Amino acid sequence: MPSSRRRFLERSGLVLSGLALAGASAESIVADTGRFDADTDESGAGSTHDWPMARYDPAGTGHQPAATGPKDGVEIAWAHDPPEWFRGTTSPVLLDGTIYAVGDGLLALDAETGAKRFGVPGPYRSTPARARASVYTTETLATTAPTGVFGLNAGGGVDVPLRERNVGIERWGGPRGPGGGLLGPGEPTTPVAAGGTVYVPIPGTNSVAAVDPNDGSVRWRQTHHADSPISGPYNRPAVADGAVFVTAWPHQATAYDAETGSQRWHREIDDQMVLPPVATDEGIVVPTRESVHLLDAGDGHTIWKRNLDANVTESAPAVADGTVFVVDELASIYALDLATGETLWTAPFDGKTSPVVADGVVYAVRSQFELVAVDAATGEKRFAYEPDQIPLSTLVVGDGVLYAANRERVIALREEG
Repeated sequence: MPSSRRRFLERSGLVLSGLALAGASAESIVADTGRFDADTDESGAGSTHDWPMARYDPAGTGHQPAATGPKDGVEIAWAHDPPEWFRGTTSPVLLDGTIYAVGDGLLALDAETGAKRFGVPGPYRSTPARARASVYTTETLATTAPTGVFGLNAGGGVDVPLRERNVGIERWGGPRGPGGGLLGPGEPTTPVAAGGTVYVPIPGTNSVAAVDPNDGSVRWRQTHHADSPISGPYNRPAVADGAVFVTAWPHQATAYDAETGSQRWHREIDDQMVLPPVATDEGIVVPTRESVHLLDAGDGHTIWKRNLDANVTESAPAVADGTVFVVDELASIYALDLATGETLWTAPFDGKTSPVVADGVVYAVRSQFELVAVDAATGEKRFAYEPDQIPLSTLVVGDGVLYAANRERVIALREEG
């Protein structure tokens, strides 16, 4: 009697043949495989230790309250050397025991062993975001490329014999960007999934869109300074309490209604180089080149401003337990009181970073080449680690393990010894 897998592949082959005769796209509607838990959402996780998008949650805090990581030193638990097409420099995500890393394609690995589950080359470049899609039996990963926004099958699609790639990985293509242009591919923009919608800056544009995770259709789209040559694209959005908070170079800070896209408020920040925001119970943390601002979520007015005399161009803050962790990209990392902006501590740190926080430890990758861990309460340095390959991406924290893309590999770091 044929195995269930064989029967499945035979049925899939019949479906593919029929679609080919009909002129339809087999890639888009072949059967899914994998798992989907209807009780999960994007900000929580199917597993306690999941990390479902860049910066962990829709708010962008970089804080996983249930995760734990190494405290006193790290060693490599496993290192996976992927196919030649993989070039991973953005943070992976952790979903129900699987690490998903994007870098000129999608790579899925067993989080415990590093064993490959599947890998498919493609144009995809950003950290993916898990998005609930009601029409599929597996979860959808929203990601971006210089050419636009895409929805990928977290289950891997169907491994068809005699083909060198799985079928059914790419579910949809969403709003399009202009591509690489004369200066080559742009930086990947980071999607955020919340409440059954994907919120994403459209690559290469000054637009942000709300996208349906079922088919990639645009629910709403907003564009700032469409005719201005000196305005930049939106940063990673922060989503909370029915609002989408976005910032853009040089001065823009805006709140949109998450459902309708209507503008709630707009601010011109009196500093340049406005960086990714973080939504908190106290307000919206907005970093700039020199300062950190806390804006009121309701109308955008300034609650406090803290000038750090910084020179920040690429970093993002983390927020955990009433504390903002932010660097000046000159010499220090700061812990600021979220309610007042007052300094709680400073520690030496001379590079760019977007720190993450778990179980009382701040993990910061300094200028993509050194991992530094400091105590969240005191700023005391716990350990430092330099991998033998660079760059090292922003970290993901799981159950006692740190995960990162490391250019031509993906690594897991556990407590040393």
